Amino acid sequence: MARFLPRLFLVPFLLLGIWLGSLSVSWAAGEKPSEAPESPKPASTAPPTPKKEPEAKTTSQSKESAEPTLSGNPVVTFLPPEKAMALTREVRDSIVSVTHSGRDGGTLGRGSGFVVDADGLIATNLHVIGEARPIQVELHDGSQYDVTEVHASDQHYDLAILRIDTKGKKLKPLPLGNSDAVSQGQPILGFGSPRGLKFSVVQGVISAIRTLDKDLTVDDNTPDFPLIQIAMPVEMGNSGGPIVDLDGRALGLVTIKSLVTENLGFAVPVSHLQKLIEAPNPISIANWLNIGVLDPGRWQTLFGGSWRLKSGAIRADGEGSGFGGRSLCLSAKEVPTTPYEVAVQVRLDDEAGAAGLLFASDGGDKHYGFYPSGGQIRLTRFEGPDVYSWTILEQIASDAYKPKEWNALRVRVEDKKIIGFLNDEKIVEFEDDALRGGKVGLCQFRSTPAEFRGFRLGTSLKASALPEDLAKELGKGLTQPGFTSLKADQLLDKLVGQARAGRKAVEGKIAELEAQVAELRRFSERLHEREVQHRLVEVLGQPEEKIDLFEAGLLIAYLDNPELDLGASLEDFEALAAGARKVVDAKAPAPDQVHQLRNFLFDKSGFHGSRAEYYHRANSHLDAVLEDREGIPITLSAVFIELARRLGIPDVHGLPFPGHFLVSYSPKATKDHPAPDSIVIDAFNGGKILSRLESSELLLGYSGRLGLAEDYAPATAREIVVRMCRNLISIAMNEGDPKKARPTIDLVLAVSPEESEERFQRALLRFQEGDKSGAKEDIKWLLDKKPPGVRLDRLRELYETL
Repeated sequence: MARFLPRLFLVPFLLLGIWLGSLSVSWAAGEKPSEAPESPKPASTAPPTPKKEPEAKTTSQSKESAEPTLSGNPVVTFLPPEKAMALTREVRDSIVSVTHSGRDGGTLGRGSGFVVDADGLIATNLHVIGEARPIQVELHDGSQYDVTEVHASDQHYDLAILRIDTKGKKLKPLPLGNSDAVSQGQPILGFGSPRGLKFSVVQGVISAIRTLDKDLTVDDNTPDFPLIQIAMPVEMGNSGGPIVDLDGRALGLVTIKSLVTENLGFAVPVSHLQKLIEAPNPISIANWLNIGVLDPGRWQTLFGGSWRLKSGAIRADGEGSGFGGRSLCLSAKEVPTTPYEVAVQVRLDDEAGAAGLLFASDGGDKHYGFYPSGGQIRLTRFEGPDVYSWTILEQIASDAYKPKEWNALRVRVEDKKIIGFLNDEKIVEFEDDALRGGKVGLCQFRSTPAEFRGFRLGTSLKASALPEDLAKELGKGLTQPGFTSLKADQLLDKLVGQARAGRKAVEGKIAELEAQVAELRRFSERLHEREVQHRLVEVLGQPEEKIDLFEAGLLIAYLDNPELDLGASLEDFEALAAGARKVVDAKAPAPDQVHQLRNFLFDKSGFHGSRAEYYHRANSHLDAVLEDREGIPITLSAVFIELARRLGIPDVHGLPFPGHFLVSYSPKATKDHPAPDSIVIDAFNGGKILSRLESSELLLGYSGRLGLAEDYAPATAREIVVRMCRNLISIAMNEGDPKKARPTIDLVLAVSPEESEERFQRALLRFQEGDKSGAKEDIKWLLDKKPPGVRLDRLRELYETL
């Protein structure tokens, strides 16, 4: 609990003049360990400094001190200006800038690289391109290309070779020199993008060939092979850039910056790059990218465009290759016989565009469309590739349409007619039976950026209405706006000459209505929070072996994001489970199944630990973990555990080490196997299998203690959910936004009312919000329950003060 003191505890306790220090210290000294957010490595308890651009690796013991500094000392030049400029002109056309995108679509990292093959091969550092990220390359002439393939990669040497499609354009490769023959004192030029300043050049010198001391770099992954030590400035964005000799040949790739002294860095010798060129291990960008990929077993895209997943929604971008920029996304769901209904919610970024539902598709040019276009709703029959075979059956202007917002489209297809609904309001009924059968899905026109969510197909999709009595009760309870006038012009005339007083009265009414709106918004938020609490309690109330851990974790994400399409995310996870069933032998022994599942999830499907954005909230949201194939130890472990449950693999559970959650396969002892072997899996580190010694060392690094029996006890689904919630609570507290943590604290107490830590947190939040009765309620609970480590006398004094 002590981790919450700086921002949450200080204000109320100082205001009350109460013993903050003694209360917080006594609580922190209790038996229950503090549940800090999952941490990527034991050596550091502070979060890694977020970086927009991955710098060259640094030789330092902490990430906090790894911020690069601008060089304050001039570098001694060894080349005459004419020679340096001539060499720069010779090399610069081979230099590239490399960027990769983050979860939110913006540039997350930037580095450098160089051309190694005229047909589009680019060399850089592996850490420059991130993990499972879209990658872009910019040439010296300003032309930009998406990477089509990770042609080769080697984690040990931190190298990657990328392929771009130059459309036949020949690039200028940089010749590779002999890095085994470099000499101490040899002059060099370094090329790169220091701090985003693309295509920069600097002079330097090779100062040594050196193998670094073990554990010298900040990521605990010090290279164990000789590096070229270089005396020249190395900054963020230099990684992957070449150092070249006086003949313009690459000798190495800049990869590490020293913080011991300025103007000192290290480069990977090109001899290792040469070996990688000779023995590539290509991965198509489709397999490299696991961010937002539509499941081909559920969706088929036609006519180009870009269709991707994000938070359960499908995002359409780019221009389709069909006439009018038409691009289609067909659902693989089996379409019922008529009558049937298909529905989706759609939101357009550009109201001049068009995107929505399609149905009765032949898998090509023929289909119907029901979609917003220019602020109106169209029902169109498409019978060919161009406008001459398209028929607009109806175009409706409707007040039910909400520009720039989510709009619910629903179509009922009968034998002879089509009925269209907009936001549950019937807006069109048209007799037409030219097309029937086929597929249903989504359509986009004119490069319209659009989002789709809640796609459904069934015999009847009409929204269920509130019972009449409940609707009346709710309507009566809601405060109605009270200022309207049917004779506004007459009233305005009467107020002429008293405008100041009239405006004051109107402003007062506005303030009153805004307060009412704020109350209604909070009521809506509380309704959502209460729904999530009830659903999660219901999920966790089942027998342990029947609890769907993915659904439970998904509800935590739903609490944060009410727009999350739960059904779509559950379908996505079931599709993942279906893929696992194809590779996990149902008849194999359980240990073999565990290894097969491990290979499927981490090696084949690309699930991996989030290192660049470790404390991103998305890492605690299972929908994002599923879409991005990226998470923290506990969420990646939850995915593995739930897959194992669905596949019927027994004895797979969570291992709740402090700070770093693991997965364990621990079969029960039997007469034939009195001491069966366990399997411990580190989901964050690519599903690495840990020995008992390695897991004990991991525990020692995080907790400072040797493994106890309780540390190896299986975590229940409820305990996993509480720990996932605590990660989000900690993130909110560390961001200085305790109010953002309040719904998650309430969720913890709904599913596990005995949690003293969250009870105390909520008491303080209630006090800060002015809810003294609520604060007293929680403090009284603590006084009655007497949790260990709490100074009850001080708590009682606080209670009396309230």
